[in-house]
Amino acid sequence: MNDKRVNQYLILPEAGQRKDTKLAVEHSEEQIADYLKQGYVIVNQADFNKLIGNGDGEYLIADDGRVYPKPAPTDEELLAAAKPAKIAELKAERDAREVEPITYNGNSYDYDDKARERINAAIIALDVQGADASIDWTTADNADVKVTANDLRMVIASVAQRSNALHVAYRAAKDKVEAATTVAEVDAVTLNL
Repeated sequence: MNDKRVNQYLILPEAGQRKDTKLAVEHSEEQIADYLKQGYVIVNQADFNKLIGNGDGEYLIADDGRVYPKPAPTDEELLAAAKPAKIAELKAERDAREVEPITYNGNSYDYDDKARERINAAIIALDVQGADASIDWTTADNADVKVTANDLRMVIASVAQRSNALHVAYRAAKDKVEAATTVAEVDAVTLNL
């Protein structure tokens, strides 16, 4: 044990990060000298804590052993991160709006997964009963209305039109995001219908 090196660390820096770390206390002065020749540097406990994320903020290590705060991201880095995040946000909005209730013939119909299954099952059942068949249907706002197979098909057709409009708006918004040259331009993009 090298008592002279308590609370010191041998760090091999690479691209601002720690490629290798050794406790200096476990090595003789001769071994430490060899490590220093190999590019290792000695840092104290406080700097080591910064490097492992126990300091206030993120830090990097220079080849000469200086520990310094990680620089703020550049405009290019911020833009590169903002674009995929905004595209994901727009896609999530599009997907959420696709399953919102839809209005047909003055009534609001649910259109989530369960509602789609019920609508399709009802269409099949009504088709079997004949062209004039109808059933009572509970709308999204809890009103009971009589519907035919054709009414339910028109609900699906309305959803298809809405879905197409949402996808067209999403593609246009995505193109704007990809063409943006600043984070502010990215942030300003919305899903316009």
